[in-house]
Amino acid sequence: MMSARFARFARSIRFAGSASSVRSAGPARRRAVALSVAAFAGAAAGLAPAAQAAPATGTPASASLSASSARSVAVAFSNNTDQQLIRTYSDLSHGCWDNDSLPPDYVAKHTSPRWGSHSCGMLTGTEGYTNFKIAGTDQTVYLHWDNPYSGHNSYGCDAPAGYNCAISDGGGNNATVYMTLTGGPARLTAGTAGVARTATAARSTRVYLTNYSGRSLVRTGASLSHGVWSENALPPSLINPSDSGTWQSESDGFMTGTEGRTTYTMSGGGTVTVSWDNPFTGHNSYSCDVSTGFACDKAGGDGDNARVAFTVRRTA
Repeated sequence: MMSARFARFARSIRFAGSASSVRSAGPARRRAVALSVAAFAGAAAGLAPAAQAAPATGTPASASLSASSARSVAVAFSNNTDQQLIRTYSDLSHGCWDNDSLPPDYVAKHTSPRWGSHSCGMLTGTEGYTNFKIAGTDQTVYLHWDNPYSGHNSYGCDAPAGYNCAISDGGGNNATVYMTLTGGPARLTAGTAGVARTATAARSTRVYLTNYSGRSLVRTGASLSHGVWSENALPPSLINPSDSGTWQSESDGFMTGTEGRTTYTMSGGGTVTVSWDNPFTGHNSYSCDVSTGFACDKAGGDGDNARVAFTVRRTA
């Protein structure tokens, strides 16, 4: 269903008994597949800090779901540097992403986003990875969390030379871990990037959303009723005017399909909600609901491994 997993990266911290009792572990570093730097340039230039990352205040909307799971991890990440961070990779080895609580595409300097994952099976835990490229460099910060059903929680935050990433808390079955990045670049060089793989699950849906609304679209919701998010294929946090975004979900289990929805809020008011359902048996179905004064056109969407394209445009 998914491509071969990358190896875990080297530095991690294990919690034994209390949050203050730690010991290091040494799994091999898991290297991420970076997205194209050119693709990020337009969005990064016009992205306001408020749209890049929400402050880590209040309780996430998915908190009740995580708390009701056997195991969960809420990651509270603080970027206390003077550099913007660009997400290049996210994936779960175990568990499911929390609804409406995905890692952001961008983390502005001196902001603190949150995201989370939880167990979604019998006697299972949750484990995940998210990597951020430091804007203007070829350097990457590697984040890892693991809350197994049996055994100790472990975490890792591997920062490049010139930076430090501190980890605190993270104990318990429904854990919150705090990761704080500080420091500055040891050197600045141009970055290079690769391309993510495509899914080979029994059922998958790749969604393309083109924004001709004349307004910026900021992701305010994303969840799956069935299936899992494909590797490194989460809905983008921001789609600028005249740009496109893409994401993908896939089946996860015997004779199952995938179903989900993503909601974007328009700058200046209005929403766009895209829904998809690719069942194991039966016909694929889609919807795209937009506010008054806009229209949403659909193309494609047939097949077990479907590709569907939506275009949001202004009508008034």
